[in-house]
Amino acid sequence: MSAAPPGAPPLDRAAVAALRVLATRFGAGTAAAKARALAAAARRAIVDAPTLLAYHDALLFLLAYPEAPALRDAAARELARVAGTTRGLMQQGPAAARRALEHSGLAWTEWTIDFGFDIARWLVRRFPAHAALHSFAADGVPARSLLAGALLPLEFELAAAGSEDSAAFVAQARGAAATPLRWLVDALLRLPADDVLRDRLWEALHPYVTIRPADAALSRTFVRGLRRPTYFHAAGLLRSVDPARLIRQALPRPRRLAAAERLFIVDAGRAMLAALGRETDAIALADPTRVAWYDLPRGASIALYVQQALHRSPLDAHVGFVLFKNGLPVGYGGGWPFLGSCRIGINVFAPYRGGESAYLFCQVLRTYARLFGVDRFVAEPSQYGGSNREGLQSGAFWFYYRLGFRPVDRRPAALAAEAFARIEGDPGHREPLASLRRFTGGDIALQLGGPAAAPACEPAALSRAVTAWVDAHHAGNRRRAEAAALSTVARALDLGAAARWSDGERHALRALAPLLALLPGLARWPLRDRRALVALIRAKAGDEVRFHRLLGAHTRLRAALTTLAATGTR
Repeated sequence: MSAAPPGAPPLDRAAVAALRVLATRFGAGTAAAKARALAAAARRAIVDAPTLLAYHDALLFLLAYPEAPALRDAAARELARVAGTTRGLMQQGPAAARRALEHSGLAWTEWTIDFGFDIARWLVRRFPAHAALHSFAADGVPARSLLAGALLPLEFELAAAGSEDSAAFVAQARGAAATPLRWLVDALLRLPADDVLRDRLWEALHPYVTIRPADAALSRTFVRGLRRPTYFHAAGLLRSVDPARLIRQALPRPRRLAAAERLFIVDAGRAMLAALGRETDAIALADPTRVAWYDLPRGASIALYVQQALHRSPLDAHVGFVLFKNGLPVGYGGGWPFLGSCRIGINVFAPYRGGESAYLFCQVLRTYARLFGVDRFVAEPSQYGGSNREGLQSGAFWFYYRLGFRPVDRRPAALAAEAFARIEGDPGHREPLASLRRFTGGDIALQLGGPAAAPACEPAALSRAVTAWVDAHHAGNRRRAEAAALSTVARALDLGAAARWSDGERHALRALAPLLALLPGLARWPLRDRRALVALIRAKAGDEVRFHRLLGAHTRLRAALTTLAATGTR
């Protein structure tokens, strides 16, 4: 790690801001200008937290979008210096600097948040030296009342007379061997419950966890994806994208992954989101055996995360993704594919905005379209408008609009077209927020190969049909309804061998049976169609991509589900 010479003048925000603008420019002389700006910054001391944070993020952009090998190497050296400076400020700097760096996600800082149980368990297993129990929220249920079942029967006195204060109770119960966080996680694992209930109990306890990443891959500074050759942007950034043409391109084969690489990818996704104080079910509950990694052009890679079988939705399961650019995680999101339609969302991390965001998002659309047979993508208002003031101010709606997304409803579509014409006529024009709210309150859709239209079969409609059936035929008794559905489907599909299925396959059968039992004449379907349906049920417990391929290929099932969606609640 290099250091500024003794007595060096401080690095100022103006110089960092200029470097950040320069980082997005490519062409004659820009590589030399970036090199000079980096060399000048390296000769200056980093003395205040706001400048350090801005410089850190400018360096991340330079590493994701390097113009030449020397620039990449210089940015990496400076990032190491930033990490060392952060460590010094956190250990010996003024209180104001430490407060400014907390919750930044940088190496050597720390942050405290109420993560879910699955992330807490992951931290205990994978990064035990970097996570600690901080406290319990005042509105949490006392640990003694929820965790008595985790004690030994002869510890009835502790269960009855232990402290009502959760932190004190954990201190009493854990002894000297385990850290408070590990003891709390292990106590929940000792309870006779499944992970869904454990997560609810964790929420009821409402514990806070502190992460201290030091120089581990738990920070925005050092988290990385799988290695691949660096792509240098000698010819500049790709600003203009033809979405339809790009999305139609076949996907390359996924990278063959060893077990350790799969765990590494799961760790990288969770670590990046944890550094930002975020978590999503698809990544927090990811099945490492089902993670996939695709190396794409221009240094881009996408990691796909499928939830563990027992946590997946029976129809449009959440498939999460993290985007990587030259190894750095630059964005994340998820898709919910079902019968040719897919709800989609993306968040490009702040340090990487101004890069190839449109191109990267099109690669996401390409991946979901090719894998899940999607020809219609839908984005919800939370992505770009409605009550999302930040999304409105950032112009996120126009990001989607330029890629071909249009409001589903006619009136908002007309208003958006008028506003876009004003922007095209005057590049300096910014549509007022009040105007944006008029056409960003509903879904927008990208229809591949034709005009946007509502899909014929929505999972929500099928869910409502099942609820109506439970009420009409079983008086709301869901235990009886599930048993009846399982019996009906088992007879119709001749599932005598289901007892030998895996736990995940039996779970998929229980989840899907109430829907399949509503399909008229299921027992009279041709044998080929019934066998294909059995394969589809079993695929739901394993390969989510195969499940959707089988679903898309099952013409009879698609037609039956479409009819049920239209008529089921009646």
